[in-house]
Amino acid sequence: MEGCGEDEEEMLEALSQASQVCTNLLDQTSLASRDATDAMTEAEDAYHIRLEAHTMLADRVSEQAEKIEEQFRTNGRAALKIGQQLELAEAKKRQCDTASLLIRQWWMMENLAEQEELSGEELQVNEEVRGVIPSSSCRMDPLFTRPENSLEAAKALKALRTVVKSRGNSASGTLLDPMSRHRFDVTSKLIQRTSVALESRLLNSFSEIYVTGGTYDFSSPDAASRPGRLNWIQLRNLAMALSNFDGGRGLHKRYVQMVVSSRFPELHHGKSGNDDSDSDEDDDHLDMDSMRQKLSNLFHRVNEVCTAEFQLISNVFSSPPVGKGDATFDVTSLSDAVPFQVARTLLQRVISDPRDGLQARINDLLESIDRRGDFDAGTKKLDTFVVIHEKAAGLFTMLKDSAQTMLMANNKSRADEDQRSEEYQAVSDENKRAVASLIQYLTTQEMSLSSSHRRGYLNLELRLLHHECCYCLDRTGAKLVIPKRGKDNGRHNQSMGQAGGPATYEAPVMPLDKHHLKKIGFSGLLNGVLKSSVLRQPLMHATDSLARARLMFGMGQGFGDMDSTARCWATC
Repeated sequence: MEGCGEDEEEMLEALSQASQVCTNLLDQTSLASRDATDAMTEAEDAYHIRLEAHTMLADRVSEQAEKIEEQFRTNGRAALKIGQQLELAEAKKRQCDTASLLIRQWWMMENLAEQEELSGEELQVNEEVRGVIPSSSCRMDPLFTRPENSLEAAKALKALRTVVKSRGNSASGTLLDPMSRHRFDVTSKLIQRTSVALESRLLNSFSEIYVTGGTYDFSSPDAASRPGRLNWIQLRNLAMALSNFDGGRGLHKRYVQMVVSSRFPELHHGKSGNDDSDSDEDDDHLDMDSMRQKLSNLFHRVNEVCTAEFQLISNVFSSPPVGKGDATFDVTSLSDAVPFQVARTLLQRVISDPRDGLQARINDLLESIDRRGDFDAGTKKLDTFVVIHEKAAGLFTMLKDSAQTMLMANNKSRADEDQRSEEYQAVSDENKRAVASLIQYLTTQEMSLSSSHRRGYLNLELRLLHHECCYCLDRTGAKLVIPKRGKDNGRHNQSMGQAGGPATYEAPVMPLDKHHLKKIGFSGLLNGVLKSSVLRQPLMHATDSLARARLMFGMGQGFGDMDSTARCWATC
């Protein structure tokens, strides 16, 4: 029993110690929980405080932003109005500066005219403007005597001429006293003399640079100043100055004349050369192959020169590119339609000139063939018609492509340099109208050339075909009865003309002599007129004629005139 009692006491003591340890742990855990709860409460309170502070700050910032926005809306309209007023004031200032400069230039010209009238010594305007008289001895302003001031001088003279013209269009001119009118008239005459002298100097400078020549290199502006290159930058500067004189019409005429005289000597001096060649051809045999080669070279020359000159025109006569910092250049002062006007003038001179144009040279060539008067030359003339038609179609196609290339190049440069432009959009539309007009002109010229040649070709084709058939029968010994002259013999086919085709020759009917046929009998007919080889001859000639007609009037598959081809085949 004593042993059991001791074990129980030890167990009770151990349990008591374990209970005490658990109680201590429970107290520590409870204390840690209370501390954590207090810390969490404090952190939550601090977070709520910060949240309310941030909320108050955001509300305050929002209120300030609303106040700033309201002030911007209120004051922004005023600032916009102030900006518009400043722009208007700047524009009026520029107008005043321009008017002030114009008045000073007018007074300068009026003073020179008065000095000239008082001294009785005529002012040597041409000599001073052209630089014949040294600048130190010139009485005129350096604006008109120095070549580097050409553009400003041209603009100033244009403005002065506008003042002179406005006097006749306004009622104030009748209110001037006689002395004022006299001074005005004397000054206007001096302005006109100066304008003529300056335009002449600029035209001569343009001619000298162009005649000097050189390789066309439009890759960059720096390439124009290289040795052996055409200085197209100077040409463009001169063209800009000359555009102030009647829109540059004098320059356009001078340029076209220089191109024809220097690039097309066979056109410019073609008349005298044709007279000599015609006299030689009357003595010697007509070399049709040489003529066709000459004609082919002429078409190739026209295409080559016009393509090169189109590039020069697009770079010289168009407005220069506007830089980002260039605020002085006025887009509306130059039109990009001008290059197409110059190109049309050049084409009209090269192709349609009644004396020295391409069409005139072709007509001279055909007339020289007609003067031979034999049927062999007529056959060669038919081949020449076909060559002309093919070469002309290729020439006009390439010229149209070159014209469209000019427009595409201008539009591409515009798009790369300035994307903001409403004014450039108007210029682009003007370009499209100009190139459409140029292509329409080329189409009209092609149709005119083809129509006249097709009419001449068809008449000659039918005449020669009728002759070959009659000659074939005549060689067999058959006698043809010459028809009596009447109103129905040898007339033109009016029905074809009414149908829209060319008026064509209708061959007269020449029947065989019946008495001669009875005389030769059936054997003569079988060995003569009805012989198979004799009957094949007209078919062979008709086949050749139809082949030429197919080339002349088109294939009838979208590339030619199907109706005209069908009418020609039916006529043959």
